[in-house]
Amino acid sequence: MRILSILIRNGIIVTHKDIFNANIFIKNKKIHSITKEDIKADIIINADDKIVMPGVIDAHVHFRQPGGKSEDWESGSKAAIAGGVTTVIDMPNNIPPITTIYNLIRKKEIIEKSNILVNYGLHFGVTEDNLEEVKKVIGKNIEKPLVASAKIFMARSTGNLLVRNLNVIENIIRNSKIVTVHAEDEEIIEKFPSRPKLAVISAINKLLPFANLGKICILHITSIEEVKLASPFYKEVTPHHLFLNSSVIKELGNYAKVNPPLRDEKDRLSLWEALDNNLIDYIASDHAPHLKEDKEKEDAPSGVPGVETMLPLMMNAALNKLISLQRLVELMCYNPSRIFRLKNKGIIEVGADADIVIIDRKLGKKVSADDLHYKCKWTPYEGMYLKGWPIITIINGEIAYKDGEFFQIKGNEVIYE
Repeated sequence: MRILSILIRNGIIVTHKDIFNANIFIKNKKIHSITKEDIKADIIINADDKIVMPGVIDAHVHFRQPGGKSEDWESGSKAAIAGGVTTVIDMPNNIPPITTIYNLIRKKEIIEKSNILVNYGLHFGVTEDNLEEVKKVIGKNIEKPLVASAKIFMARSTGNLLVRNLNVIENIIRNSKIVTVHAEDEEIIEKFPSRPKLAVISAINKLLPFANLGKICILHITSIEEVKLASPFYKEVTPHHLFLNSSVIKELGNYAKVNPPLRDEKDRLSLWEALDNNLIDYIASDHAPHLKEDKEKEDAPSGVPGVETMLPLMMNAALNKLISLQRLVELMCYNPSRIFRLKNKGIIEVGADADIVIIDRKLGKKVSADDLHYKCKWTPYEGMYLKGWPIITIINGEIAYKDGEFFQIKGNEVIYE
């Protein structure tokens, strides 16, 4: 079936470098031209006074399949594209964990059979004894990687893929194109179950001797001390560490339980300082939903949902001058694509994949779990007033979401360069 051409007319186009008014003509799944001309197209989208930017790449999600109950690829897809996210990269701590090529292939089969609306990539889990498997999917010498990164857990978290042996970690870094690291020191956590900053700082210190061996990305940084210590590495920050502090635990209880934990207000503000000084490389949601019945247990699992609210939170911050629009696009689109080598993603350029989100910067509303699409049916941002919500999401040159309505398109697995 022929894919209809689209003209996005007169939008405020935001890239990681620039802001300008123009039309975008989309044909055959690609950005065909960026022009002032009024080109004929099958579909015309009037984007007057609307922000038009690359679709967000969320490089850290847990869609819980296979094996989980709190999300699936259909509900996760809907939440993503309603939030302006056009590509997600899913973590490996599934049931069974994605630590073998067999399990990786099986997971891809499950995804492809799902009603998946968003583009996707996958991270691969590291164990104490799967170096040869890692080398086959993300080894430095392979021409076409099968995954975005090799994921190392230096502490126990959901899924229990703990790796303690530093020799194993060194060999994984030495032999992988890129590793992502949950950097909390399990030895510190065993002494201090509250998981203080010291646990993160200790883990980063253990990684520093390996800085020249390969590309390393430290996930969910929580303070500027960690940012500065991790200067040789890529650094990720999450919306919950940017917008919430430890004081909300009194109100939310286990619904605010995350690993690493929420820090105090001084640490939260220090992350904005790091963003402002270009010390953070990208923002990702660490979307980690759990059902209410599990979050209300005394020994509740860690994690919060966030893929659908990530862009509205950051857009609201940009509209309030906490961050520039170009820097927002750099952190949420361009840099994740560059770091994880995603072909033709995260940019608005001729020839790029037509993954685009259109945002109404005047649209303000309170966050409500009733309006979101998570299977878990809750959000830590309940009641927060945000301005700047996605109204149209285009994936692979087709409208996937418009004004609250979803359209039956199919997301694709990303291609790694």
